[in-house]
This record gives sequence, structure tokens and C-alpha cells, in this order.
Amino acid sequence: MPTMDHLLPNAVRVAAIAVMATGLTACLSGGGGGSSETAYEPPLVRTTLQGDVKGVKESDFVSFKGIPYAQPPLGDLRFAAPQPAAAWTDVLEADSYASDCPQTGVTNEDCLYLNVYSPLNEGPHPVMVWIHGGAFVFGTGGETYVPNRLVSEDVVVVSINYRLGRFGFLAHPGLSAETANATGAQPASGSQGIMDQQLALKWVQDNIEAFGGDPDNVTIFGESAGGLSVLSHLVSPASNGLFDKAIVQSGSYSAAQTPLAAAEATGTDFAETAGCGAGTAAEQVACLRSKSVSDLQAAGLPTTLTPNLRPDILPLPVNAALQSGNFAKVPMIMGTNTEEWSYFFASRGEENPITAANQLAAAPVLAALGANADVLYPLAAFDNDYAKRAVAVMTDYVFSCPASVQADLVAANSNAPVYVYEFADRNAPPIIDAPSWLTLGATHASEIQYIFGSDAGFGARASDEQVELAQTMTRAWADFAHGDDPRSSTLNWVPYVSGTGEITSFETPDVQPLNRAGFRAAHRCAVWAPES
Repeated sequence: MPTMDHLLPNAVRVAAIAVMATGLTACLSGGGGGSSETAYEPPLVRTTLQGDVKGVKESDFVSFKGIPYAQPPLGDLRFAAPQPAAAWTDVLEADSYASDCPQTGVTNEDCLYLNVYSPLNEGPHPVMVWIHGGAFVFGTGGETYVPNRLVSEDVVVVSINYRLGRFGFLAHPGLSAETANATGAQPASGSQGIMDQQLALKWVQDNIEAFGGDPDNVTIFGESAGGLSVLSHLVSPASNGLFDKAIVQSGSYSAAQTPLAAAEATGTDFAETAGCGAGTAAEQVACLRSKSVSDLQAAGLPTTLTPNLRPDILPLPVNAALQSGNFAKVPMIMGTNTEEWSYFFASRGEENPITAANQLAAAPVLAALGANADVLYPLAAFDNDYAKRAVAVMTDYVFSCPASVQADLVAANSNAPVYVYEFADRNAPPIIDAPSWLTLGATHASEIQYIFGSDAGFGARASDEQVELAQTMTRAWADFAHGDDPRSSTLNWVPYVSGTGEITSFETPDVQPLNRAGFRAAHRCAVWAPES
């Protein structure tokens, strides 16, 4: 049986995750909720190392939007390591979100900002830093993710922007030489977006106390590419000491990271495509920096859009680091959704359903199964629905089974607790439009609306049971941030044990326990992640 990394090209896996990445905005913003009230009156002006910022008192929190944590990555700073924001003298009015980083429809490179949401009562409070998803090519830390529920649990929430696509993950021999010349370290480039995140986490360490946060109790959490970012920080020596706990939501879809030499070759090819292929490596980089954002966007996307290996930022592939124990031993939550891949089929539209004729193109790993496909995934088990079967096989291969492997590795090689979940509310309110032939189920990113936003906003489109599930999940995430333990009087979530662990299934009407063997059987992990 072919291994997972040979069945589906990395570029296909990553590009698929960019599909419709902006579809969450309407589902997660706005709403009511409530914070615990005291006589404390939160100040609107807070002092950071760079200068004073003035926030806005809202119904659930004080928000500070659009705080710069880095200098604008313009000119010689394009493709370079981020530099701390310059100081300012006037009070910064932190009342509006900054621009998203360059992506489809966005060309403003001045985008390295973060947002802070502080409870209305006095701290210190635990801190949760959200890293958005979007396949490292789309997404925002802005208004898509308003954390009403989390802040009402007395948590300071920080959301960040980081460079994306060709601006945040481009390696090139000329850039690697710049790193060596500037720092005396080994030549290295790429993964600038991860370095942006690290500088934002350093900003949190330096400044979050002014916002009622505890710099010694920081949880990083992210979904999809944000989850893979969290895994990257676990294994990055440059992230040591910047966080204390971690939550990975659907972040295990790319267990292999591109070697530096291969990433540099991709960057050289991109320079050629962008009209900068002539001259030395340094001249190619200078040419790329002279191009407009629109020019570089018109040149297409490089095929390498994930964090690549480099000795200073990501010295080992994630799974290799987890297996060898070379990662931060911090308490963790890890999980996936039951129908992740339906999200990526939604863009096919009404006129292009998945059928017997095109199912192998839609789910290429089915072809690798050969005659076993109908044995492992009998069509009758999926209501004779080719789309449901394709969703299942792609979810199992890309998300569920890699996550199972990573949970086992973390639990086996860390003395800190790890809690594993599966989000299984198959009637979750839809976060994207889907054609009539496609059942979304508990699709990719559908769990986010159960944690971000407000009960009022969510309740307008959800059942009472789903609102209750959202409260349970939010409280679990917040309890974990407060004290390493997501368990409560209503949620018996036990730490996972490698090889025999129990998983918590977040579903309606009641949260259910699910053992590891049952999870692996349901997702055919004996095929996609066989045990030795």
C-alpha cells in the first residue's frame, strides 16, 4: 500500500485548503454574550513598549484593534525576517482592523498587526493567541474572529495577521545568503510567516500584562494552516518560551515539510515566472523586491506554500520531531472534524457533482486502493452517494489518520497531558454554501463557530442543543487556558494515552466518549496510518 505522502501531491493538499477560505466571516462575527461584571472600570488607554494605544469599550470586552507588532515589510524587508514595530509618540487609536496581508483581492503589504480583546474585569487573565487558517495563502486575524464567548470566560484573546503565500513562505538562494550575511548563521530562507507569528508572540510576552493578560500563561491555538503553525511552534527552537499550552484544530493535514533546497528551487522557478530569472541570486531577489504586489500575484503561486525546513526556524519535519521528542512538552488539545473534506468539494458547484465517472479525479487516493476501495469504503455504507464516500476517504487520508498518528506521538513522548477530540455535529450550521448534491456534515472549520462569536449570534441559526454544545466547547477551551485541564462537572475529558487513549466526541445531543480503536476503525487508519 502506498504511503500517504506519495498518494496525493503536497501542492494539491495545500491548495485545496485555500478553497473558499473567507467563508467564515458572516458566521463568526457580531453578537451579544456577557462578561462577569465588577466595579472595576477598565482603562481604555494602555501602554506598550512602542507607545500608548487607546481601545474601545464594547458590550463584552475592551477591544484594541490594529496594533502594529512589526515594521511594514516593505522594500528590503519584503521576504525578510520581521523587525519590531517602531515607537510612536501620539496615542494610537486602536479602533479599526488593519489590512489583511496580500492575498486574492488584497495588495497592501503593511499588514503585520494584531488585535487584543480584554475582559471588563481586572486581571491577570490567561492569554489565548489565535492563528488563523487559510492554507497559508488566505485569511485574516481581523473581524472574522470576534471572541465574545472566550472573553466572557475571563480570557484575554489576541488574534494576529501574518504574511501569506509568496510574501510569507518564499525561499530563494539569494534570500538564504542574506540571512547568513546578516546573522552569521547558516544560510536559510522561507517560513517568514512563521517568523511573523513568533514576533507577535514576543510582543505578547513584552506587552500583554498592560492588557490584563498573564505572560506566563499563554495558549496558542489555530485551525487548519493555523493548526499546522501551532505544530511548527512546538518544534521551532525560536518559539521556546513564547507559549505555555497549545491547541491544534484540524492542523495535521501536512505532516511533511519541504526541505530548504527544494523550497529554494521553487523560489528560483518563481523568480523566472515573475520576470526576474536573469542575473545572480542577489539580483533576482532585488528584482522581486522591485515588483509591485499585483505583478507578483499575476505570476501565480509558487508550489511550496507551507513552512519549509530551515535550521533556525523548523529544523525537523513535524512528525520526525514529535517522534524523537524534540518538541515543546506543553499541555495540548488536538482534534479533527468528521467530514473535513466536504468543505473543499463545495466549490465544484451545482453542475459538477461527484459521480461514478469522476470520483477518482475528485478523490485520487481511491485509485490507490484499487479493488480494495469497494471493500474498505462500500458505496452502500454511504447511502450509495459517491460524494459522501469521496468526503470520507479524503477526510480519513488527509486529516483523521495523520491526526491520530500525531496524537500518539505527542502522548508517547511528553509528560504533559494531551486531550484529543473529534467534532462530530453533522448538523452544524453551514459555514459555506453547498450544492444540493453535497452534504456538508461536520465540515472543515465548522467547529470554529462553536468557540468564536457569541451565543446570540450563533443561536440565531443553531438549535438549543448546538448552543449548549458551543458553551461546553468554549468553556473547555477556556478552562484549558486557565489551568491546563478542560474537564468540568459536565465534561469528563480524560487525557489521551498513546496506543489506547480515549477521544471526546463533540456532538449533539450529548458529548460522547470514543476510544482510539473505534476512531481508527471508523476512519480506516489501518490503511492510511498502519501501526508497526
